[in-house]
Amino acid sequence: MFDVDYISRNGDLSPIFTWLEDKIWSKGSLLTTDELVKQATGETLNAKFFQDHLKTRYLG
Repeated sequence: MFDVDYISRNGDLSPIFTWLEDKIWSKGSLLTTDELVKQATGETLNAKFFQDHLKTRYLG
């Protein structure tokens, strides 16, 4: 994909917007949310990533 840390430090968000346009915005009205997430990420929608984020942030 792309290096989000580098992009945010550099300030050039165009790679992120390009990915969003290609994977999300252009298909938003054609697919269900579940289909969109699966097609964009290769995984079904689940809470694992959010749970991992919360554990890292608050339980550290």
